Amino acid sequence: MRLPLVATPLVFVLGCADGFPDTATLDVGTTFDTSTSTSTSTTAATTWDTTISFDPTGDRPTTSGSTTTGDTTTGDTTTGDPPDSARQYDLDDDGQPDTDLSLEPCAQSTDLTCLRVASDLVPVLEVSLSPLPDQCDGNLFGAPRITLIGDHDGDGLAEVAARHCRFDGVQGPPSLAVVSLGSATVSARTDAPLVQDHAWTDDLRDPDGRLHPFLAPSYGDGENPLGNWGRLCVYRPDLPPGEGCGPGFSAIPTLLGAGEFREVGGTLQDLDGDGWEDINLIYHRRQHTVSAATLALVHDLEYDVAAASEPQSPKWFHSGRNYGTHAAVVGSDGRERIVVVGGTPVGSFTDDLCNVSRFLAVIESAPAQPATRKLAWSTYFSFSSSIFATYDPQYVGDPMADVARLADAVDGCIHRFSDSRTVMDGKEVVLVNYFAMDAPVDLCLDEQFALYQPPTWTDEKADAWYGCFAKNKKSPGVWGMQVVDERTGQGLTGSQQTYVWGWSDQLVPGEVVYLVEYLPPKHLWDLSDVAPSALQVQALVGGLWQSRGTFPLAGRPKLQQRTPTGPRGAGSYTTLAELTLHPGDPPGVELEDGTVVGFDGDAWVVR
Repeated sequence: MRLPLVATPLVFVLGCADGFPDTATLDVGTTFDTSTSTSTSTTAATTWDTTISFDPTGDRPTTSGSTTTGDTTTGDTTTGDPPDSARQYDLDDDGQPDTDLSLEPCAQSTDLTCLRVASDLVPVLEVSLSPLPDQCDGNLFGAPRITLIGDHDGDGLAEVAARHCRFDGVQGPPSLAVVSLGSATVSARTDAPLVQDHAWTDDLRDPDGRLHPFLAPSYGDGENPLGNWGRLCVYRPDLPPGEGCGPGFSAIPTLLGAGEFREVGGTLQDLDGDGWEDINLIYHRRQHTVSAATLALVHDLEYDVAAASEPQSPKWFHSGRNYGTHAAVVGSDGRERIVVVGGTPVGSFTDDLCNVSRFLAVIESAPAQPATRKLAWSTYFSFSSSIFATYDPQYVGDPMADVARLADAVDGCIHRFSDSRTVMDGKEVVLVNYFAMDAPVDLCLDEQFALYQPPTWTDEKADAWYGCFAKNKKSPGVWGMQVVDERTGQGLTGSQQTYVWGWSDQLVPGEVVYLVEYLPPKHLWDLSDVAPSALQVQALVGGLWQSRGTFPLAGRPKLQQRTPTGPRGAGSYTTLAELTLHPGDPPGVELEDGTVVGFDGDAWVVR
């Protein structure tokens, strides 16, 4: 049955205060210079020598399956199975993996961090990267810790980008080193300033297909009381070192106006059409795009995702939060887009804040015309906490009298599979699950209002408020799904009493099928009162569900959590929840209990 989209009720509001803190409190750390680094972004340094170990006999170690630290996934990227005995990295780009790489304590001194090497091509055993252990006290978010970036120095072997932290016993700011195994050297490196715990890192592609790693400020930069970073450092070995970046790295300014709050990550997208992927840095209420080719600004766009849906609400009541996924795509019409889904991964039933700010939006521009970029459309669903008008102490006994916008709690909560993009009837669409709440368990106004009375935001007050607000995981209501046109934002179809766990075009030949859990008419937000049932396999045709069968046993799917990288980025510390697929005959999908179910051409069967 086709159902209209369910509109989220709007609440009359009067003020513009924010229910959540924006500023991250970052601690002071220590840092160092290596013998190959000229970074000026630090205030204290210890000089040390890079140590390289070789295999003097020429016999290569035969270790295999090394796993890098800091990744959100290990083993096989499709099934989660342990890696086999084959090498992991193809250093000479001949299609045959020939090298294992890992970040570990050095064999010669366990106080150092090394890039450990087991290779069929080079005799290097390890290259020291840091005189300190690789341990982060913040978050080094984005690309895997180790990546091959292509042959920049012309020796026939790819250079290695090695990301690590340098932990002094209290603090562990991030670093990025480029290692040439052909010459056994750390050819370039850049270090985050000592007051920075958080960094975003990725590898952008140039017109020749080589990758350029970068290290950029992450969450809280712009409002860091201990000092802002204010620049990203991108690997450009053909240029002189940029101020504050170190050898081999060029600087691009990232510090905007006062109060511009840096989100966690970003996306990669060739916005200006020059063949270089540009870097979309995500801030509260803006996309700030810079070029690694020109080291300059490409475009800056401020936008308000709530204005169209809640024109009477206070401006920026949501602080312009840009949390959630940001997928950079080229539409079928050739338009450059960023599809933003302000929600959390499917199955996130412990996260009652649900992205805090819940919305769908598309930012769009004409090909190679950055100046045409605009917010094409947005639909605002809800905001987690209450907004107060004044926080005046006179309202301590009656916070409701100071409410400007009442909390939505889990009403309008969005759960997304992967980046939410799919296809229906040949059209690019966005599909999300959403929750329509009957009533909250407790809006916790007293606890929230107390946070803003001196002393503000103490641990005790925060624990009391978050603990109280978490009661809303048990709010009654109904889960449903919505499908909207990616190009226009127009609602196309929807259903209630359904929760879509994911979809794939690998399970049934020639068709995208959806794994749908049918739910009772009323249930709790966290589904704790609903026992898993047999998943229904559905197709979306003409805006309607069409059955493609039922799984032979009850159970929910086992989800893989992928870190957003490249064109599929994120504004927050989030993941891309994806199905655990198993190739074979028939291909299958894994359930939480380890059972693999596939379609044998006639029915869904246990493999």
